[in-house]
Amino acid sequence: MDAEREARIAELAARARPVWAEDRDGGALQEFLKEIGCDGVDAVMVTRQVVGCSLGEAQEMFLTAPCRASELAFHNAFMEALERSQGDA
Repeated sequence: MDAEREARIAELAARARPVWAEDRDGGALQEFLKEIGCDGVDAVMVTRQVVGCSLGEAQEMFLTAPCRASELAFHNAFMEALERSQGDA
């Protein structure tokens, strides 16, 4: 990861820590990140830093948050298409 992106993630993590500290609610954290325009891989990386969890746990928190339903739907559709394409090979 380049230095600029690392700095951005660190800044977003600093902004998100109070939200997580308030009630340690992954859904509330994702809602906050979405509101401030932190999406995708950046949201997963910020979640990982703020929560202090593994990459897999951060991805799960991201994809299972109600406010991330469209991201989960895209992920599932992409994975299904990838699996179908593997069957055609």
